[in-house]
Amino acid sequence: MDNSTTTANTPVSQSEKLLYSQFRRKINAEAARSQIKKLEYDLANVKAGVNVLKSACADANSLELGAVCVLPSFVRNCSVFLGMQRKCGLVACISSPHGGDATPIKVKAVKRAINDGADEVEVTAPVAHIRDGNFSYVKKEFKKLKKAVKHKSLRIDLESNLLSHEEVVRVCNIAADCGVNSIKTGSSALSSGNEIERITEIKSAVKDKCTIKAEGVATVLEMSSAIDMGASVIGSKNAADVARAILTAAETEF
Repeated sequence: MDNSTTTANTPVSQSEKLLYSQFRRKINAEAARSQIKKLEYDLANVKAGVNVLKSACADANSLELGAVCVLPSFVRNCSVFLGMQRKCGLVACISSPHGGDATPIKVKAVKRAINDGADEVEVTAPVAHIRDGNFSYVKKEFKKLKKAVKHKSLRIDLESNLLSHEEVVRVCNIAADCGVNSIKTGSSALSSGNEIERITEIKSAVKDKCTIKAEGVATVLEMSSAIDMGASVIGSKNAADVARAILTAAETEF
């Protein structure tokens, strides 16, 4: 007798169907949470006042997003909003959008942000100095910023859409050599349509020495594309909505 045929024709009980359904739902939920942890809520804009931030931090904690990203002056507020048992990280965005502050000002801002409760700092690279070819200045600044963060994480925002391919590669190499933890493509890399080129060239330059954050994601599909290209952190002004869409898909896909 063919045992495989008998096994294949054996009816599945209702309890077995229920267990299978629960297992699939658990797997989907775990996968969803893993994806949501890659999302960072972009709140570093002039429209995000205290009331908006309070509500957004509650949302971020509830959804267990990777982080909320805020202006330096709101770090202390958001640290309180997220609470001592926060389920979401807090990132201070410093010297945005063009990194035009002098290095000592950036260093001071980094130290204050950490004292105020930031888990990570995201500092915009000195775009004007990069365009001027002053890579010695860039390297010195990155080293001082890395020293200032101590045990915290340092991310450099390249604003890569303002730079040439050669400039992006050069700065990425410097960042990796200085121990920078992460590189952000820029504030609008995805929306500009240059996402493939930007993420690919950054990934190629830093290898596995730095993680990559893609910014400007608005949908789950865009998020998936950015991750496929090599980004492991996803910045979005719609992070809460994207997270809910991921959860909804996980609940229905079994």
